[in-house]
Amino acid sequence: MALGHLRLLEAESIHIIREVACEFQKPVMLYSIGKDSSVMLRLAQKAFHPAPIPFPLLHVDTTYKFKEMIGFRDSYTRQVGVRLIVHTNRAALDAGADPFRLGTQRCCGLLKTTALLDAAKEGDGAKLKKASTCAACHSVHKGK
Repeated sequence: MALGHLRLLEAESIHIIREVACEFQKPVMLYSIGKDSSVMLRLAQKAFHPAPIPFPLLHVDTTYKFKEMIGFRDSYTRQVGVRLIVHTNRAALDAGADPFRLGTQRCCGLLKTTALLDAAKEGDGAKLKKASTCAACHSVHKGK
């Protein structure tokens, strides 16, 4: 019974990912390299298989991740074949933003939230046309 419930949740998640890809002009999936992001990436792969994921991943880089994590991020996204956008709040880092000086709340606000908002303003999203994305969605839906 538990496995049936998990399959239902997976199917609902895949449906939502396909709908977002079809309904939005420039969808982007946030990717933090963590376990939740890894699950979302796997669901996106399943949603569009055998086609590639039709939107990029966005990693907001605070520069505080271990270099091995960044290496994994780069190699795994290459392996999966998904476009990766990395955005860093350079201005905050250049101004000396760090959690010890500013506190974690203020520092994370600058390095994560502000960076994410800046990425959205700068148009670091996918240049996807709705029609072509929906065509990809509908070709995946056939037979299911």
